[in-house]
Amino acid sequence: MGRKGTLNMIMNNMKPKKATKVLAKTMYKELKNNGFNNKDIVEFSKELLDYLAQDIKKRQTERDKQKEANLLIG
Repeated sequence: MGRKGTLNMIMNNMKPKKATKVLAKTMYKELKNNGFNNKDIVEFSKELLDYLAQDIKKRQTERDKQKEANLLIG
């Protein structure tokens, strides 16, 4: 089974909290097995958090624009 199939199986058959733990452990093991050191894994984690922060900011900006548009219309 390919990685995508495994990920789909994890995400579809587990509650999100459990799936998140399994996914994090799997990613950690994969990174370690592929030669990443602790500093590299911290950098990876920071990058992941940066993507999350960008997404949250983008969604908030979209919500703010929608609220503003609703005020102008209504």
